Amino acid sequence: MRRTRMVAAATAAATTAGLMVAGAGPGMAAEDPPSRTIAGDRAKVGSHAGLAVGPDGTTYVLRETNPTTVRVFGPGARGNARPVRVQKPVVYVDPLDALATDAAGRLYALSAGRRDVDTVVKVYPRGATSRKPLRTLQLPFSGAITISPSGEIASIPGIGGEVEIYSRTARGNATPTRVIRLPEGQSADSLQLALSSDGRLWVSGATPKTLVSYAPGARGNAAPDRRVAGPRTGLGDRAELDVDAAGRVYVTQYSGSGPRISVFAPSANGDAAPLRVLAIPPNTRPRYRSGEDVGPRGDIVFPVGANAVRVYRTMFPTRASKVRAVRVTGKSAAAKRTVRWKKPSYDGGRAVQKYKVVIRKGSKVLRTKSLKPDRRSYVVKKKSLRRGKLTVTVRAKTSMGWSPKVVKRFRVR
Repeated sequence: MRRTRMVAAATAAATTAGLMVAGAGPGMAAEDPPSRTIAGDRAKVGSHAGLAVGPDGTTYVLRETNPTTVRVFGPGARGNARPVRVQKPVVYVDPLDALATDAAGRLYALSAGRRDVDTVVKVYPRGATSRKPLRTLQLPFSGAITISPSGEIASIPGIGGEVEIYSRTARGNATPTRVIRLPEGQSADSLQLALSSDGRLWVSGATPKTLVSYAPGARGNAAPDRRVAGPRTGLGDRAELDVDAAGRVYVTQYSGSGPRISVFAPSANGDAAPLRVLAIPPNTRPRYRSGEDVGPRGDIVFPVGANAVRVYRTMFPTRASKVRAVRVTGKSAAAKRTVRWKKPSYDGGRAVQKYKVVIRKGSKVLRTKSLKPDRRSYVVKKKSLRRGKLTVTVRAKTSMGWSPKVVKRFRVR
């Protein structure tokens, strides 16, 4: 969700190799986040000027065409997929990395003003098909902008010196809700920002190999309340920042042995080791574009060369949510009954491996069935059941374990 003016990168050829994950925390698997690549003549993701990934994995690709278009891909899109829709926001592309989302799924399109003396933020609702935004915020020409998961906006106007923070409902020529003055001599071109949902502001670039943060509500000449630095951090001289909805801080670096993303806890301070480190294959990022984005739940979208993008699942998977809409169809005296359900609204960041259906009468288990992840129904014959009041339980399993139980009652005569 961090948006900064992009700098040239000494990268050329593209690669489709996966990310390497290191440093598993308690209860977490040290494995590559499953990923998918979107590319091809139907996908048309080349000439991208901005990328974003939403809270459900929906991927947005802003193309620098005339007029500009945003190609929107569903949560499972891969390969040479067609977009589910194409939005046409009026965006004048400048060096800002021009797309972001928040935890509610709203899309933020950043644009240069017509005379390049201001920066315009256009906010679109989740699933938007109209070119008309919910609201438009006009800011002074910005060297760096970040959108928090809750929708607040932080900007460094002009040549630097302060950070202006705007409310999640700001529009027009709004006044910032608070201003944080930075130490003298800080240039906007060297600073990177990230703003957490609780209002904590993270800044890199003020001091080499260091992150600083300002407490929620900080304003004026407030001093940073945290400073992350030291050999255990692995921080380099230049770091680009993002945060997810849980407040974790993602630090992307393009120095040393190769690009990498280090993720720090929301409470990180001092010589803190990152929770995760992802080594990105060299030459993945195209020249003159950074463009990576971290979504609210921790998904990452990353450019691969000039004509492809990759989407990586969260590095912090959880159990899947409950299966939805469980029901039992068929009359109570019918020869067969059918159990139906819908997949979980969120799989926790790892694919569903199977479903389990258990039918009971009281504490007595009558039928147990495991089904492949593409199944959403199970047919059982009456002769396998008993008369009376029964229950059916449906759960989904991922590599992180079983989802919570969903129990539905039905009757057999």
